[in-house]
Amino acid sequence: MPMFDFVCTSCAHTFDALVRGDVLPACPACGATKVEKLLSLPAIKTSGTHDRALAAAKRRDASQGQERMHAQRQYELSHDD
Repeated sequence: MPMFDFVCTSCAHTFDALVRGDVLPACPACGATKVEKLLSLPAIKTSGTHDRALAAAKRRDASQGQERMHAQRQYELSHDD
């Protein structure tokens, strides 16, 4: 079942909706049934986008690792065994 992006011609609200067949959804903001399907661009995966996503994931993982180590150290300092 495909998801499509729509824009309401009455209130200009943009939204996405799951569409079955040729039935157009109603606008969730105003309830109008006059909506237009928007053209969706495909996601393009290149070596550049892959490298940027990989770098961002590494930064996120490093940050989370530092936070975990700090939390563990705080725990160890506050609990005497």
